[in-house]
Order: sequence, then C-alpha cells, then structure tokens
Amino acid sequence: MLASLVKRAGGVALGIAVGQGMVLLVTPYLARHYSPAEFGALALLMTVSNLSTAAACLRYDLALPSSKESETRGLLVTALVVAGAMAVLAAAVLAATSDGFLAKHAGSLAKEPVLVGSCILLVGFHQATSAWMLGRGAFKSVAGMRLSQGAGFSLLSVIPGFGLLWAHVLSFGAGLIGLRPALTARREGEAPWCAVAWQNRQFPGLSLPGALLDVCGYSLCIWVIASFYGQAMAGNYSQIQRLTGAPLMLVSISLGQILLKQTADISSDRAALRHFLGRVLLGLAVLALAGLVFLWFFGQPIFARLLGAKWKVDREFILFVAVAVFVRACVSPLSSILVTLRRFKAALVWQMLYFCSASLLMPFVAARIGFERYILFYAAHECAFYGLYLLIIYRAIRAGSDSGVSPGDATAEAWWSNWF
Repeated sequence: MLASLVKRAGGVALGIAVGQGMVLLVTPYLARHYSPAEFGALALLMTVSNLSTAAACLRYDLALPSSKESETRGLLVTALVVAGAMAVLAAAVLAATSDGFLAKHAGSLAKEPVLVGSCILLVGFHQATSAWMLGRGAFKSVAGMRLSQGAGFSLLSVIPGFGLLWAHVLSFGAGLIGLRPALTARREGEAPWCAVAWQNRQFPGLSLPGALLDVCGYSLCIWVIASFYGQAMAGNYSQIQRLTGAPLMLVSISLGQILLKQTADISSDRAALRHFLGRVLLGLAVLALAGLVFLWFFGQPIFARLLGAKWKVDREFILFVAVAVFVRACVSPLSSILVTLRRFKAALVWQMLYFCSASLLMPFVAARIGFERYILFYAAHECAFYGLYLLIIYRAIRAGSDSGVSPGDATAEAWWSNWF
C-alpha cells in the first residue's frame, strides 16, 4: 500500500518539482528585476488563487476523485459552471467597491477586477480538470498539469509586458487544455448535471464554510504582514516561505491528493489505516528535520546569493518561517482521512478554532511587536494548532464516522474538511 502511494504520489510530485524547479531557476532574475513590494502584490494575489482552489468550484471538485461513473461528467460540468459564475461575481463586486474598503486593504488588486476574475476562473478550471483526471487514475496527466503551472509562470514572468501578476494567473491555463477530453467523455446512463449537483449538495452546503475558514486562516498571515509591516515585507516573507517550503510542500501536496483515493481502499481496517498514516507522518517528519538542519547551516548564504542585497535573509527569520511551513506540510496531507471517514465536523471545529485564534491574535500581536518577533509568534502558533489537528485526525480514526454509517457511504450527511 505504501509502495503504491509513493509511486502514484511520486509522479505528481515530479511534475510539481520540475515546474517549481523552473521557478527556482528564474528566481535570481526575478528577485533583481522586481521589487519586494511587487512580490508583495503577488503574495496577495496568491491568496486569491488559494481561495479559488478551495472555493471556486464550491468543493464539487472534491467529490470527483471518488465519484460514480454516472456522476463524473455531471460533477465536472457543475464545477466549471460554478467557477465561471464565481469569477464573474467577484469581478463585478470588486469593480463596484474598488474605491471603498477594498481600496484601503487590498492594495493594487482592488483596482484589477479583470485580473482577479481571471484568476478565479482559471484556477477553478484547473482544479476541476485536475480532480477529474485523478478520478480516472491519470496521474501522469495530473503531473503534467502541475508541471505546466510552474513552467508557465517561469516563462511568462521573464517576458516583458506580462509582469508577475498576469504570469501567475495565466500559468493556470492548462486547465483549459484538459477540458475538451473531459467534457466529451460521455457514458451511458449519465445523470444530468443539475441532478448530480443536487445529489452532492453536502459538499458546497456543508463543506464550503470550513474550506473558507481554512484558507482565510492560512492567508491571514500575509494580510496582516502587508497591513502592519508593509507590502514589501509581505513580499519578503512570501519569497522566503516559498523557497524554504518548496521541497517539502511539493511532497505534501502530492500526498494529500493521492491519499484521498488511497485511504478509501483501507478505510474499513482502522488498525491498518492508523499504521499506514503513522508511517507517512514519520517520513514527512524526517524530511522536515533534515530541512531544518540544512537551513541552519546553509540557508542564509544560499538565499543571500540567490536573492541579492535588497532581501531579508537572516538565519533566524529563515528558520522561523521554515518551522511554520514544515509543520503544516507534515500534518495537512493526513487530513485526507477526514474526507474518507466523513469526519467533517471534527475538521470544521479545528478550522473554526484556528481562524478565530489567527484573526484575533495575529493583528493584536503585529500591532505591538516588531516583524522578527511576529514571525516567531507565527511559528509557535502553527506548531500549537497543527499539533492539535494531528490529535483530531488520530481520534477520528479510532472513533469512526460522525453519523455511525459506513465511511464509504456517499449519501451520508457530512460536515466538512479543509482543503490541502
């Protein structure tokens, strides 16, 4: 089972690794041709794409990997229609309110409704197409899509006229390429997409709040840094976060996607499931520890050479950011088991606690201490809450499903789980 997971996740991870490897190759060029403030605008736009990954399809994409053949096409059409509607709505709201509250707190993005709408649309299509491919076992195609995102950004960002923001948005264009075969793959006995959407209404109806809480909680750090310490510091933080977390996060993202399907195969054997996830967690923890040791000795000189003189690359700053990223990377993939076991209520409770804590404490702390001490606080906050999340996941394995029905019963009333 573990060997199968590694093989499947390895292909997806390879696609992400090659794509992100191309991003790393152009990073020295980008860091010297774009300012930290411009990277701060990119960091804010990336919170939009993260929100879109979680909510643009209203979580119908989450149902695709384990859907029945008669429902697959209907779920895909539903996800695409919803993503289009969300993109138009967001652009219209932004255009109507760009001179008010959003202009003060969203920076330059408040005046870019077309950019934001395009981001939501392309990310939603990318997510839906990728989920459809996962359901068909087309892991190589998924790997190709993940590769194209990083490669697309790398190529477009160095071409004059595109800039960082449009390069990021257009890098999700591979979702459009995969739509034609997905939409034309008809089967006999397919249910209409409206009926399929209604049958799977528990995903948007009960899961969307948790998804938004999770991603907003994660994005709060960027929003707080940009608000209290400036957009340039937000760009500096996001750049170091991406560089330190890239290797482990690509493994984490790949595992999270594959575990949605892998854990369903052994969900009836709780002892085997607990043992399997324990081995996955141990492997991730070993990688995280090795990463911290490497960054302690080599992080500062490598990043100083890579980024140039205008970037903040203190060793303590790098390590605190890395701890915050690594603890999330180790625990988040295991939350896939909460989807498999339909233990969505437990995930929702954690997401509410995390969001409430982050939204109250992060602005409160940022208003009273310097940036370096704030990053230390953020790392401690992540360790505490993701430690709690890990306990919730293992309790879910022991306790069974909320409603007492079989974990594989797709009609069971579910609460919700976080994305990632």
